[in-house]
Amino acid sequence: MTDTTIQEDARQASLHKARKRTVNRLLDTPVLFAAASISAMLQAAAYPIPGFGRYVETLAVARSLASGHGFANPFGAMDTGPTAHLAPLFPALLSGLIRLFGDRDGLVFSATLLCVLIHALHAVLLPAVSKRLFGDSRPGVFAALFSIVVPTARLLPQWESMYAAVAVMLFCVSTPPPGGAVRRPLLEGAKAGAFCGLVLLLNPAMVTICVLWLGFVAFSTPSPVRSRATLALAFVAAAGMLCLPWTLRNRRELGTYFFVRDNLGLELYAETGDCVESDPIRCHNLRHPNQSVSEALVMREIGEVPYNRSRLQLAFQWIDSHPSEFARATCRRIGQFWFPRPGASPVYEYSQWFLTVLSVAGLVLLFRDRNRAFLFVAASLAIYPLLYYLVQSSIRYRMPVLWLSLLPTGLAMQRMAAWLPESVTRRVRTLIAAGRRDTSPSSGQ
Repeated sequence: MTDTTIQEDARQASLHKARKRTVNRLLDTPVLFAAASISAMLQAAAYPIPGFGRYVETLAVARSLASGHGFANPFGAMDTGPTAHLAPLFPALLSGLIRLFGDRDGLVFSATLLCVLIHALHAVLLPAVSKRLFGDSRPGVFAALFSIVVPTARLLPQWESMYAAVAVMLFCVSTPPPGGAVRRPLLEGAKAGAFCGLVLLLNPAMVTICVLWLGFVAFSTPSPVRSRATLALAFVAAAGMLCLPWTLRNRRELGTYFFVRDNLGLELYAETGDCVESDPIRCHNLRHPNQSVSEALVMREIGEVPYNRSRLQLAFQWIDSHPSEFARATCRRIGQFWFPRPGASPVYEYSQWFLTVLSVAGLVLLFRDRNRAFLFVAASLAIYPLLYYLVQSSIRYRMPVLWLSLLPTGLAMQRMAAWLPESVTRRVRTLIAAGRRDTSPSSGQ
């Protein structure tokens, strides 16, 4: 081997290391956060954000709190009194913004800016959750880049959807890693339970993800059965303690105990009725107290809990007498959850179509690799949407678990990039090589 050849090899190796360092810097957390923030701000400018009017339930409760009338009056049709129609944390946050910045332009600007930062944090957390879930951060890097480049989750500063996603992702990275030893089960379980309690007070539908994740951690750890049982019991106790004050408030204000929210009856009632097939949106507005003055008047007269119970009974009666119509409406909602109907800014709906297809490919790869993360991801995506198959379909209901579709999509994208010819993927291969791989992958092999 000549000196010239040795020098050329050394030069190529030096260039490769320089490219790798450059890619690593581009994938650093601050850079990803800045890129995701810019992407979200561009989306806020390019695509219309829903208004901040009286018919937004979270804002209605926030305004009630800010004006000193308590956690009450969630509906635009008329004031209906104390409520548990919503979980408490997000309206309380919006109420704080109203007190600080006022209820007009200051609220719109501050809520939108905060939502932009939450979207950026969502993108930044994807590699960390990917490393915790798959034992490899690279699928999360691809998922983050996809969410930055392609508008995937609509900015909804009036709703808690993306806040719930970020909260449950932080919960996942705060627990002991799947497959790792649980050294202090009582402390770890209590910490996870407290975190989960806060998540539930933000969005109680996240109970599915919290429980499945803790089960994933408990069953994959090599720690003794006693440690696993202690972890689970401490988790349940701490989560219950965090939710207890809100539960006692509901008993005092509304007269009974229930799990965080009491809105199932009215939501199911609004999605049933003879008009549900011909015009589901009009049917919803006619039967929901947020738009219907007559329904809101009934709620105000008899109280929120009795109203919900009566509407749940009416909904069950209609379902019992119209099983085929309810089945068709349910199938329509199932389809719209995974393949939402294009709206005013169809890029979001079409990107979720793409995510649905590629996430299935990613799940197939996880199953083929016998990666134990498959069970958690598949179970979460199977169980979480069940409630939303029965009530109103909306793109925002998928947003709290959109990361569970993004991560398998990132895995599929990573594998596809690796299959492309060398001449096409030299830079992509450099990016893949730059990913940080965990030393103990979450695999069943």
